[in-house]
Amino acid sequence: PKPRNMDVEMLLDDDLFLHPSIPATIPSAKTVNPSESSQLEGMILEAIEKSRTGGLVVEGTSGSTGIALATLCAARGHSCLLVLPDDQAVEKQRILRSLGAVVYEVPTAAISNPKHYVNLGRRAAQIARDKFEIPAVFIDQFENDANFDIHYHQTGPELWKQMQGQVDAFVMSSGTGGTVAGVGTFLKQVNPNVLTVLVDPPGSSLYHKIEHGVAYAVEQQERTLRKHRYDTLAEGIGLDRVTHNFSLGLDCIDRAIRVTDQEAVDMAHWILRTEGLWIGSSSAMNLVGAIRTALDLPEGSHVVTMICDGGQRHATRFWDPSFIQEWGLQWPDRYGIPDCLQSILKSGTDK
Repeated sequence: PKPRNMDVEMLLDDDLFLHPSIPATIPSAKTVNPSESSQLEGMILEAIEKSRTGGLVVEGTSGSTGIALATLCAARGHSCLLVLPDDQAVEKQRILRSLGAVVYEVPTAAISNPKHYVNLGRRAAQIARDKFEIPAVFIDQFENDANFDIHYHQTGPELWKQMQGQVDAFVMSSGTGGTVAGVGTFLKQVNPNVLTVLVDPPGSSLYHKIEHGVAYAVEQQERTLRKHRYDTLAEGIGLDRVTHNFSLGLDCIDRAIRVTDQEAVDMAHWILRTEGLWIGSSSAMNLVGAIRTALDLPEGSHVVTMICDGGQRHATRFWDPSFIQEWGLQWPDRYGIPDCLQSILKSGTDK
């Protein structure tokens, strides 16, 4: 179905952006008095000066979606403005800037705060259109139906085909919610017995939403609530709200598993040592959840998860010994075995 959001409809209409071969008429940052311009407006003008089409793509992102958008914009000639929270690895910003995107980093905040990175992205697109008359689109990945749709129509069927219909459980964390909701909904339709399990990091309210029907995390309690929360080292997953994409598959998610940061670190090191896979924080959490799920199912069951981020985007945080120790965690030794595997692997060996 065609997305209802007007911004998304604008995105789908490529005629809104000038053809790359036509010189674009764009406002210049030099024509605006910096003292009269907000920092956000300055970012907009900096971004649009890079456009070959006059078009501007804006998004609030923790990095991965932004990298995809920046790559597409570089190919199509549009400028790209990305608003990122400040709890992401610096290498993501370096990649984005290398791709030509303008990056605006802001402190983490609740979605109810106007300064939340998603709200600032939406505002930037609106300012670009209303004040500077720039053809700008806000992608809105968290609420955009296209997110759920692609995983329902493509990822789910692809997974089912590759597994030849032998899927007993699908285990996945949630960022925007489109993957777990879209794939989970498809699998339930082809086989109602498939178990869909949400993996959730510390500080996220989605675990309690699935298990108890209320979106809440202890980190949200009023007495200890901080304006800028940094509850987990996992990047791009876990939320303090139910997104539209997540809600589309809410009825298809059967249970939730909470995974700690230490479990994720231990798993990442173990999978690198045993399988040669250098993974990121959300992938590590997915693996912990998948193993826990598998241990609860009958022998011979087929459990599917996704390796959705590589370690190269997490080198300065998740894969940095100093950062891990400053976070209050332990850097795994070379013989360490994740807790979830202790019951099936002998201590100190990797059989």
